[in-house]
Amino acid sequence: MSISFEEAMARTAASLDRQIEEAISRDELILADRGATQAEIAEHVAARLEEGVKWKAKVLAEIARGLSHWEDAPTGKLQ
Repeated sequence: MSISFEEAMARTAASLDRQIEEAISRDELILADRGATQAEIAEHVAARLEEGVKWKAKVLAEIARGLSHWEDAPTGKLQ
């Protein structure tokens, strides 16, 4: 079974979105357990979302760059 480049990138983007959401959710619980106010939690979530968007863009760009040169990549075969 093979998938297209676009499908691979879409699946990867969805996975990264889930990772960001899970990390932020954990942060919210930890902050709440430590007595943070709703305003402090909201501020933290906003900052983490911004970081997450930047991180996701970098990761997707690097993956796309690597996959776009797949045919040119060296192989493990002895030549």
